[in-house]
Amino acid sequence: MPMWALCALGSIDLGRSAGSLHALPGYRERERLLPQHNLSLPYPEGGHAKFLWVANHGSGFGWGNYMQEMVLNAYLAYAARRAYVFDNYTWAREGPEISSFNGKLIPARIPLSALITGPIIGGSTGNKDVPRAVSREYFFSVCPESKRVVLDTRKIQNTLGEEATVSQIVERWVEELNSIQSPCVELARDSPALFSYAITNTKPVLDVYPALSQSPILSDFGWSPLVLEGFYNNSKYFTDFAEPESPIETHTTPLNGLLVLHIRRGDYESWCNDAYKDGMSFTGFNSFPALPNRYTPPNRHAAGSAAIARQHCLPSIPEILQKVLTVTEPHITRIYVMTNASPSWLADLKRALGAAHHWPNGIATSRDLELSWEGKFVSGAIDMHVGQRADIFIGNGFSSLTSNIVMLRMHNPELKPSDIHFW
Repeated sequence: MPMWALCALGSIDLGRSAGSLHALPGYRERERLLPQHNLSLPYPEGGHAKFLWVANHGSGFGWGNYMQEMVLNAYLAYAARRAYVFDNYTWAREGPEISSFNGKLIPARIPLSALITGPIIGGSTGNKDVPRAVSREYFFSVCPESKRVVLDTRKIQNTLGEEATVSQIVERWVEELNSIQSPCVELARDSPALFSYAITNTKPVLDVYPALSQSPILSDFGWSPLVLEGFYNNSKYFTDFAEPESPIETHTTPLNGLLVLHIRRGDYESWCNDAYKDGMSFTGFNSFPALPNRYTPPNRHAAGSAAIARQHCLPSIPEILQKVLTVTEPHITRIYVMTNASPSWLADLKRALGAAHHWPNGIATSRDLELSWEGKFVSGAIDMHVGQRADIFIGNGFSSLTSNIVMLRMHNPELKPSDIHFW
């Protein structure tokens, strides 16, 4: 699996100092002041609350993988009627606030409230028996190490077997958590993650979707004001109608006339060959039976198999054009390209798209967005919000970022599964 670069969310200007992260404590302070951080509150919060701290959550990879694991961890806590203990979006757990990737400076930790809103980050659970999520800092204050029940995940996972689905994992862990009276439960940091990409990249994740989609974890999931501000400030690339000036809530209204393409380059230029050699298929949520495009890894011994795999993972400009012209409809008037490709390659793509078809409202890419300094660090989430609402979406079936967009689109009754495509 590739290292989903945090720099996809934005890299730090090398000319800036570490002190330029001065704005980030504002997010952490707001997290610190959540009203549920109060022991005097009535049931199910205050002194009655039970918590689940997933100390073994992933780090060192990008937002797509992190978000998939986070959503499932939060759903497990909800199903067990425990407060989910949220953490930063984490590249490096310890050390300076600034890390590096591929020679670029990146934030080592981004406050989760800079990315999302909703129950995962402390919003209402909508359930009188489920406490709201709390910060790691609050959990540490009310649950010192001496009071915590620390569980090695292998204790339960080894009883399930390698073929267990996500629903089966959740059901078994809810049973285990409900048997524990202690309010302070931690999944040991040095034990395997329950929902790593080893399972979120496979079809066994799909069976949890009906229950997940009915829970507030997904139904009340939203993007942060910082993400929405970036969207609104660049709405000319996505839509003709005016959006609210104040980014206070996530809108899921389809962006009529917009075709969004998710095109990976960068690390995929080498990683796609590894995916071919490993016989990888599309990730879990990119494998919904209702979706029109399927992919079966080709037999590596068959002639042309490498080329077949490559066109699904790393399509060339002619292959992109062919797919776009196949799925576009008369009412599509603009294209937005979510991408980490180089400016020169994107210039060639824009010329080819423009020559092949008339797009009255133009073609834009991730590199065209005008973002604040803070906004650059959540640009990947801004792209996800656009893809989530696109009239038609063509994604990369191997990508967890695409997979999250598909998960959110499948939850939206105003959008059709038939308008989700893959290269």
